[in-house]
This record gives sequence, structure tokens and C-alpha cells, in this order.
Amino acid sequence: MLKYKKHYFPVIGLLGLLAVNANAASPQVESCEQIRLQIKAQTGVLPKPDTTMLEKLDAQPECRFSTAEVYQAAFGDKPIPKKEHRDDDDD
Repeated sequence: MLKYKKHYFPVIGLLGLLAVNANAASPQVESCEQIRLQIKAQTGVLPKPDTTMLEKLDAQPECRFSTAEVYQAAFGDKPIPKKEHRDDDDD
């Protein structure tokens, strides 16, 4: 019976460490204002869309980011493309 008690302490300790590491690995939730500051910090034209920033925006629907904020988060200072006016008249 005594030899089993010796094995319980290392197992419990390892389980405790796993639980602590799992909590440390979970992503930190940022406030809407913090994310908006990060969006404003996206300067210059980005060579490819910033998918990490877009995932942050997608994870916070309660922030209700505007279209311009989402575009800047993805592309930085790249100008928003203008809509082309088309006449769809089939004469």
C-alpha cells in the first residue's frame, strides 16, 4: 500500500502542470479599444492581407467594426477600391 502512495504525488503534480500550461496557452481576449488601436497602427500598404488581425476582428463581433476598419486591418493604408459605375443597358 505504501508503494502506491509514492506514485500519486508525481502524477498529481504532472496533472497540475498540464492544467496550468493549458490555461497559459489560451489566447488573451483584447478589448474593442485595444483592437481599434492596433488597426490604426497598421500603416503602410501591406504586401498581403493580415489574416491574424482579421481573425481578431472576427472573434469580437460585439465590437461592430466598420467596413473601413476591417479593410485597414487587412490591408493597412491601401486605398479602398472605388466602385466602377456600369451601365447595364442592353440596346
